[in-house]
Amino acid sequence: MIRSRPGRPRAESRSAAPCGSDNADSGLYVASVEKAFRVLEALNRAGRPVGLSGLAPLTGFGRSATQRFLFTLRALGYVNQDATTKSYSLAPKMLEFGRAYLSADFIRDQARPFLDAANRESGEMVNLTVLDREDVVYVLRFPSRHVVCVNLAVGSRLPAYCTAPGRAILANLEEDEAKAILEKSLREKKTPHTVTGMAALLRILADVRKRGLCINNQEAFVGDLSIAAPVFGHDGRVLGAVNIAVPTARWTITQAKREFVPIITKAAQQITKALAKQAATASRI
Repeated sequence: MIRSRPGRPRAESRSAAPCGSDNADSGLYVASVEKAFRVLEALNRAGRPVGLSGLAPLTGFGRSATQRFLFTLRALGYVNQDATTKSYSLAPKMLEFGRAYLSADFIRDQARPFLDAANRESGEMVNLTVLDREDVVYVLRFPSRHVVCVNLAVGSRLPAYCTAPGRAILANLEEDEAKAILEKSLREKKTPHTVTGMAALLRILADVRKRGLCINNQEAFVGDLSIAAPVFGHDGRVLGAVNIAVPTARWTITQAKREFVPIITKAAQQITKALAKQAATASRI
């Protein structure tokens, strides 16, 4: 469970690449490893090749320290440097980690046939997301047959506080855990519709928990309407959420609720049952 710790400094500005430091006061914590990952995360956040002068402010380090980490990461094959521009970028070797995660993710395997069925029935974009700190990460998605206003790839991440799948997950955590995540989140208005106040968000989560699903109307992206339902493990812990996302240019809230709530609720329940069956089978082996 994520808990707030007395006296722990607030998270650093999002201008620097985020790295978890909840255990930084432990004797087992290796600060140099964190710094290396800060450099990798800064390159990831940049989203394009970037030179040393542009990268150093993103890491929160000086030029000299950033350069040393880049040299080491390049020598290990995780960073490339353009011979002409001298700019840095992530190397293809980084893909091995994503591939390994996706291959080992048991939730994706169990969810795939049910998301496929929901996608074929709805004709719209269907996604599976999991919670990672204050964000949700898209780990499986089936695209819409129609034009959509938002098209995210597997591996994309969005803040949990303002997304339908994020709220579906947060609503089913322990209240203290959900509140701690919201407190850590940089709750900014992504659109004119985004709810950011703590009290209002907690009321929304209570309603989502009661209803068993979340409907999000243009709070993460203008023109995007999303309906999400939670997925649970065999022990009752929330493991993720499934959602259908459609553009408001083609769907009103009333139409989307009538058409997609039964589909997404059914998919979430089927995945939950499949995960329980898998756990029961594994326990007998």
